[in-house]
Amino acid sequence: MPTVVPPRDLTRSAIAVTLGLFVAQLFVASRLELMFDEAYYRLWAEHLDWGYYDHPPGVAAWIRLSSALFGHTDFGIRALGIIATALGSLAIWAMARDLFADAQKAALAVLIWCACPLVGVGGLVVTPDTPLMVGWTTALVALCRVYRTGDWRWWLLVGAATGVALEAKYTALFLGPGIVLAMLLVKSMRRWWTHPAPYAGGAIAFLIFAPNVVWNARHGWQTFGKQFGRVAEADWTLRFLFEFLGGQIGLMNPLTFVLVIAAIGLAWRSVGDGEDESRKLLAALAAPLVAFFVFHSLHDRVQANWMAPLFPLFVLMAADAAISAHARAAWAAMLVAFARRWTVPLGLVLTAAVYVQALYAPIPLPGRSDPTALLAGWRQLSADLADVARREGASYALTQGYALTGLLKAYAPSDLAVMQFNERYRWAFDATAREPEASATGLYVVEERRAGDVGPRPRFESSKEVARLERRRLGKTLEGYTVYRLDRPKGAILDPVDARPQ
Repeated sequence: MPTVVPPRDLTRSAIAVTLGLFVAQLFVASRLELMFDEAYYRLWAEHLDWGYYDHPPGVAAWIRLSSALFGHTDFGIRALGIIATALGSLAIWAMARDLFADAQKAALAVLIWCACPLVGVGGLVVTPDTPLMVGWTTALVALCRVYRTGDWRWWLLVGAATGVALEAKYTALFLGPGIVLAMLLVKSMRRWWTHPAPYAGGAIAFLIFAPNVVWNARHGWQTFGKQFGRVAEADWTLRFLFEFLGGQIGLMNPLTFVLVIAAIGLAWRSVGDGEDESRKLLAALAAPLVAFFVFHSLHDRVQANWMAPLFPLFVLMAADAAISAHARAAWAAMLVAFARRWTVPLGLVLTAAVYVQALYAPIPLPGRSDPTALLAGWRQLSADLADVARREGASYALTQGYALTGLLKAYAPSDLAVMQFNERYRWAFDATAREPEASATGLYVVEERRAGDVGPRPRFESSKEVARLERRRLGKTLEGYTVYRLDRPKGAILDPVDARPQ
């Protein structure tokens, strides 16, 4: 068990696992096609701006930088994120040493971090969570330095990192309340209320975030409206709460979740200063976002990855509980001991299983029930669609979803224009996307599961089915698509780009 492993040996294991995960992610990421979100955000990166309909610009800038450094390929898009995941181990180690001054806990925290499926699997793909976690985690590292050293200059990094996180995803707004709560509950942090450094950090965060605020003001507050519009009145239900908890258990791995629950018990009983104070600091930083999403899950769905920026805190809490928790009930003590011994092996096995399924699909799951199937078959599907376009003399293809649009645009040849006919507000960033010529022949490609949706076909005098295509992986069909030929539009083909969602 970790409690009897010498700190030096545990540190060596942490280094070995971090490097092993890094190499495995490089290998797997180089062999998987883009996820639909990555394909969509790749297009943002080609048209950089201070905001987009769905999110702030952080992920677009991230992909632009990664591609510039590592090449304009699927792997190049992901490479910087995989490096950041590996550097996350160093951040976890630094925070644990500052909070606990314990080499054993620091090494174990790194091992638990690497064993989280969120890290091992989620780290393969680039989403707004990627730059969000980099900014949020950097802010946490700097805050732990404030806690340990009392050096006011670290507050400036807290502010700068928070601003970067805000430019990635508005979830970072909850960093502020967490810091305020920590300054209220943690005795050694209270002195900062009368020091200018935290306020200077807040000003830096706002200055970095301000360009996105200005962009929103100039574009009808569209991103704010979409993201903050999620907080809407709805019927109360426990259904989404159980979904939310299940998602967190899956992304942490079940045994790490057990240790986090044990850590909450430790924090609840914490009194005084020293190590107990560090537990209160972790709990305070996590509490606002946890409380918000728990509340939100009582009336609407919360995607499991939305809690991603808190996982560094959860990992630190789990490592602390693994070594320091002493459950009073015999069954609880046995459960914690079991989790302590097996959480890292279990997490690594789960991550490896996902890698194997993504690469070789040994388990014959139906395409729609296998999440790894979303990372395969798009290149060939796009080539097949291009063949149909050449045969039919079509110069453009219409779709009805941003996911399919982004993926076809990523892999289709440049002479075939791919456009989403609806939700044009998503594509306002691309000034090159224009209404097709009325004389041109087009295609409409749609998933067979949506075959009952006529899409843009009523906008044309002539619409006829011309092909059935399949997206395949290792010779097995993942999903079918129907292709229609479109001729002689009756009027406008695309929805107005300034039409707002209802």
